[in-house]
Amino acid sequence: MIRKLVWLIPVLVFIITVILFSTTGYIIESAINQWSFLWLNVFIALEMGLVDRNEKNNTQYKMIISSPINLAKFELGRILHGMVMLLGSTIVFIILIVGASFLIKVRVSLLNCIVAIIGILLASLWEVPMYTWLSRKTNLYITVIIAFIGSFMGISVVDLSWGKLFPFTWSALFPVSFTKMNINGTLATLNSSSGAYYTLYYSVILMLLFSIGAAWSFKKQVA
Repeated sequence: MIRKLVWLIPVLVFIITVILFSTTGYIIESAINQWSFLWLNVFIALEMGLVDRNEKNNTQYKMIISSPINLAKFELGRILHGMVMLLGSTIVFIILIVGASFLIKVRVSLLNCIVAIIGILLASLWEVPMYTWLSRKTNLYITVIIAFIGSFMGISVVDLSWGKLFPFTWSALFPVSFTKMNINGTLATLNSSSGAYYTLYYSVILMLLFSIGAAWSFKKQVA
């Protein structure tokens, strides 16, 4: 199930977007927009939550904790595994967008679409270690609920003075200058479509901090 979701989630998101936005004339842009502010966040939370639940149901981490493996390295390995799944899902989504561009009219260039999707991935990296730690401390359901809440909070605060510092807005802000579509689905003006490259730097820094914190948290289970 965990492996299947890597390709199944982007396919479902694309199909749903085509159905809901077929009359707007902005199917490709809307698909990238939906992917950026909601579905990728939920995908990461779901995948990391399922990985954690699988381990808890089988061994409660007992075999890992009692093994000679460096626990910090093991947790970093889980985070890396989550990033690999994120990359796989991103590649599937890019293939869908590229294929659809031959059948559906796009206002922006195909290169813009690809760069936007890659940027969304990079702006979401911080979520992998956070959900890895959160799912272990709580459970799958709380992790997914927080992903939903964070996504919709991002829409609510993005126009506030401090909104751009809220991490859940980063993945949605980056593609605006490439897709020319705002988070709320409206067409971007010249001012609102300015680049948001800072989101990539913030995401990488926060990802490193969360990764170190998650590794330390997992390691301290054994004295």
